[in-house]
Amino acid sequence: MGKALTVYDGINEGILSLVPTTADRILDVGCGTGTTGEFLCQQRERCVVGITYSTQEAEMASPRLSQVIRAELNNFDFCPLGRFDCVILSHILEHLYSPSDLLARLKCVLGPDSVIVVALPNVLWWKQRLEFLLGRWRYQDSGILDRTHFRFFDLQSSKELLEQAGYEILATKREGPLPFIRPVRKVMGPFAARIDRLMCRLLPGLFAFQFVYLARVRR
Repeated sequence: MGKALTVYDGINEGILSLVPTTADRILDVGCGTGTTGEFLCQQRERCVVGITYSTQEAEMASPRLSQVIRAELNNFDFCPLGRFDCVILSHILEHLYSPSDLLARLKCVLGPDSVIVVALPNVLWWKQRLEFLLGRWRYQDSGILDRTHFRFFDLQSSKELLEQAGYEILATKREGPLPFIRPVRKVMGPFAARIDRLMCRLLPGLFAFQFVYLARVRR
């Protein structure tokens, strides 16, 4: 995985909503600065181990998590870490040469009741489609065309990635904002978010910015 150009410091609410409340040992692969793991530890006492390639992220995440490992994920051996109840993969698989290979290597840390929570960006989100129609493919420091992305996914290929790697999808969330300008959203209040959710359910391939999956190893 190439050198990270951006320090990732956000919390992905879609990911958090699918992490089982019973999960005691959590592995956050691509943990960024550790904000997600810190939030999970604040809910109750947990062991959260984070992995990141970035030295800067590792330094920031270390005081927030139980353990932080700086590693190259394209060939990292997860087995010595032991078993986890839940593994988080939030916007990390698209940064890898072979995400299916990582999903295979992860199975050694997953028990019979363990789950993974995966978030992948939708390369066919409405805003990106407009860029394509205008004949533009422009890499950026963050977002769907992050310059460190090696792989790109739509609704079908994101599901196939997990299923072909031997996982069973237990739940799916499709999330993204509709193109309401900020003053309109302010007037609409909570109704705008309800419309976002409705349209992401009806036309996920167009309006979802990300696809979030809860999955387990197929039995």
